[in-house]
Amino acid sequence: MMNQPMAVFFDIDGTLLPDWRETIPAETMAAVRAAQANGHLCILNTGRALGTVDAHLLDDGFDGIISGVGTRAVFHGERLWEHLVEPVIGRHIIEAARVCGVKVVLEGNEATAYDTRYFPPTEAERKLLDAYRKMGRKIVELGEEDSFSPAKFIVSPEHGGDQARFYSMIEGFSVIDYGNGWAEVVPEGYNKGSAMLRILDHLGLPVERSIAVGDSENDVPMLSLTPNSVAMGNGKAKEAPVSFVTRPCREGGIPHMLRHFGLID
Repeated sequence: MMNQPMAVFFDIDGTLLPDWRETIPAETMAAVRAAQANGHLCILNTGRALGTVDAHLLDDGFDGIISGVGTRAVFHGERLWEHLVEPVIGRHIIEAARVCGVKVVLEGNEATAYDTRYFPPTEAERKLLDAYRKMGRKIVELGEEDSFSPAKFIVSPEHGGDQARFYSMIEGFSVIDYGNGWAEVVPEGYNKGSAMLRILDHLGLPVERSIAVGDSENDVPMLSLTPNSVAMGNGKAKEAPVSFVTRPCREGGIPHMLRHFGLID
């Protein structure tokens, strides 16, 4: 059993949560609780902006949450920082997307904005929005002159469009390319790794006392910073240089990695 307290940073989707429609498996939560009981800190580090983090995840008793790919952080109920895109820039993103025919989804800390006016949702997309509302998420459908202040946004290939032109029209953002036209766009200087370091500095812990766990491309910045990096067996992050590849999310990957590092019995 590891004696020194460690700070463990968990991605949500594909890491703790097998599917967005589900809750964290009981086996996984029991392992997280056991790690906390042994004196370790368990912190969410998700690409989701706060407005898309469902209530049950916030109520699961984690020590803190970094959301929106590093744009916001809370530890033990104290907000440490928050960055939102200014409304005038949000408006520019919406207008540029319309001009280029590119669908974007703007994720904020209170709501998520969809441009249903210029990109009418299909029946399947409308059902998805209804499902989000039933889960308690606030959905904004943008009008002709609306603006919005996102933490970050998603670029979707569903309606085609000129993505290259769109990216040339916006400045001050970093693009995380997921392939096939999908991308996550974040204000420059923000990522899961830089946010993890800021939390560690707040806690007075060296990076050697951290563990980062993830499955996807946006997890690579935090995985690359700590010597204790864990990729889920079900994700793309296992292709990056990591110190340990654990079992897939649905096969007890989190309990397995916590035992591997000696945080639980």
